Amino acid sequence: MFCPLCKAEYRQGFSTCSDCHIPLVSTQEEAAAVEVDRLWTGDNRKKFEGILDALLDAGIPFRSRETLKSQPWPWISIFLFRFMKPRPTFEYRIDVFHKDRDRADDAIPKSKSEDDFGDEDD
Repeated sequence: MFCPLCKAEYRQGFSTCSDCHIPLVSTQEEAAAVEVDRLWTGDNRKKFEGILDALLDAGIPFRSRETLKSQPWPWISIFLFRFMKPRPTFEYRIDVFHKDRDRADDAIPKSKSEDDFGDEDD
């Protein structure tokens, strides 16, 4: 059993992906045949959450990932946070099925810039 969105493998008996909450397919070939598009990549957590909310509201299945980009040493982070605006340490990614890409694009308000989602420092 395989998830067609995140491509994770499951043991027999499972019918739904625990991360993507969608039905599994029987073979790895079936899962590989399903096209997945990267909808968004960025480092703004508020925008990431806003997009996820829009996809949930529209009922569009998605896969989201949060990856640590860098971890500054403790003594460097004290300096950075005090004297400089720190660089983002996380990267966020959202994937959707290719067949849902147009609906996903429409679900996300185009007038929303990263600033419209708020600044993470607030």
